[in-house]
Amino acid sequence: MPAARLRFRHILDAGDPQKIRALIEATGVFSSEEAEVAARLAETTLDGSETYRWLLADVGKTLVGYTCFDRIELTRGSFDLYWIAVLPEYSGNGLALDLMARTARFIKTKRGTQIFAETSSREPYARARAFYLKAGFAEVACFEDFYDEGDDKVIFRLKV
Repeated sequence: MPAARLRFRHILDAGDPQKIRALIEATGVFSSEEAEVAARLAETTLDGSETYRWLLADVGKTLVGYTCFDRIELTRGSFDLYWIAVLPEYSGNGLALDLMARTARFIKTKRGTQIFAETSSREPYARARAFYLKAGFAEVACFEDFYDEGDDKVIFRLKV
């Protein structure tokens, strides 16, 4: 994938909620409920009822990857990474790492000092856990049986 074809942006377009839902579904990892939640975050940002920060990567009119993140309320410099996802055909080429690095640099410009990400301990999320470690995150907490019996919540932190 030539880098010149990639375009990064922080502003959502009206069609992005559906594109985000489709991207999340295309990964084959997330449930339809999770895809709906991801799309809803874009919808609420667009309608102004909530605000989240975004970094979206497009190739032409196709959304190929994105991050959704924001400052954690009542903290000085902590941010939550709510979503990072890349279309399967763009997986393994460094796009997710690039998105994460760009997101971390942006957060740093907003006086952010650390980013937290959470994921499941279940096998379908093994790639996500490996990704966070490769991107420089450290595992900092694990809550047993958080999502369901045998499905722990694993929390990672990246200092920026």
